[in-house]
Amino acid sequence: MSDFVTLRTALSGLMAARAGVDTASHNVANAATPGFTRQRIEQSTLIGGRGMIGSGTQITDISRTREQFLDMRLRSAVDLAHHSNVRSALLSQVEAELGEPSNGISTALSATWSAFEDLSLDPTNTAARQNVLSGLESLTTRIRQLAGGWELLGSQATTELEGAVGQVNELLAEVHSVNSEIRRSGSLTSAPNDLLDRRDLALDRLAELLGATSITHDNGTASVMLGGVSLVHDAGHSPLQLGPGLELLHPSGATLQAGGEVGGRQQFLTVDFPGFQAGLDGFVEELTVSLNTRHADGWYSETDPGGPLLSHSAGAAGLTVQVALADPEQLAVASSPGPPFPVHDGANAEWIAALRNDESTPGSGASLPEAWRAVVTGIGVDTATAARFAHTQTDLAQAAGRTRESAHGVSIDEEMVQLMQYQHAYEAAARVMTTVDGLLDVLINRTGLVGR
Repeated sequence: MSDFVTLRTALSGLMAARAGVDTASHNVANAATPGFTRQRIEQSTLIGGRGMIGSGTQITDISRTREQFLDMRLRSAVDLAHHSNVRSALLSQVEAELGEPSNGISTALSATWSAFEDLSLDPTNTAARQNVLSGLESLTTRIRQLAGGWELLGSQATTELEGAVGQVNELLAEVHSVNSEIRRSGSLTSAPNDLLDRRDLALDRLAELLGATSITHDNGTASVMLGGVSLVHDAGHSPLQLGPGLELLHPSGATLQAGGEVGGRQQFLTVDFPGFQAGLDGFVEELTVSLNTRHADGWYSETDPGGPLLSHSAGAAGLTVQVALADPEQLAVASSPGPPFPVHDGANAEWIAALRNDESTPGSGASLPEAWRAVVTGIGVDTATAARFAHTQTDLAQAAGRTRESAHGVSIDEEMVQLMQYQHAYEAAARVMTTVDGLLDVLINRTGLVGR
């Protein structure tokens, strides 16, 4: 009878070794699978032997080498990293559109002042007059190009924000679906590891996109929250939407404070970008008032003072600014109407050119080049600060990712060692069965044959 017990003991060893080989094989096959967690078999002594002789082993679980603390640490880090990286990238695009210093507004401004200075030296020169209008046209065109480029960037960022919210809703639905599958698999003796990996991958992405957090319950399901507001719960999930002001809205009507990529784009679109647009529009308004005011002080005939040089629509100065004067002969370069009309008087053109250095312009109280330089410098400082912060947060997220990967990820070398260990265990258990088979053969087929 004990031989049959030994046979069963060897069989349990075979089954355990085979499960170990299968698990190691599964690990190796998924070594490059995103979100996969290394698995290990858990064994315990099989209770049921007689006296001091045991009856083998049993597999109690196939567990994941997962640590929730490392998940929480990484998700917190990627929340800030993705938020700062998205914002930094958008700010860099804003700065790139400036084209400063060689292809920016400052170069066009300098050319405009030089054209007025040349005209002041020779007011009767038709080419010099045309050069002034060409300079103004180049300046306004460059301003409209910048404003239009920023407008396109804002539209693209809004589209990307809408797409990110759509991804969030898909992931929330996926987490709820996996929760349902996990709940249905609750009767299984082992945890549904691959389902848990799939859900953890979705939770990682929700942290990147939204900065969402999660709590795992005793029944294996997980709740997802943002700022204390539930997004995934037992009853279902709560899809989010963008409000008219790009705020993130919960179905209950509550406004949520997002992190991650969604929060980064929201901050850019609702805080950074409007400030940059306001800075450009303010500069264009100041430029228009300054040029038109000084041009109105001059005369282009005995009876005709200077008219507006630039015009724009209210509330969209950067996008709509244009040259208001078409006839170069109507440039009011003279400081007085005469009589007789002083055709060689270029004092007013010189007065306009003095805007290059005049610090008494309306609005800022600084010169126009200084006013524009302040706009450019502000954007540059914001961009550099955001880039430094993004770099720091990315380093932290990568460090947290490496730490988690070392604990959760698959090491091919380690799996090879495991395979060899289980292979030898399988061979040893098989040898035990062969030995018992020989003993049983002697017992059954040879007992009682002595002396015949």
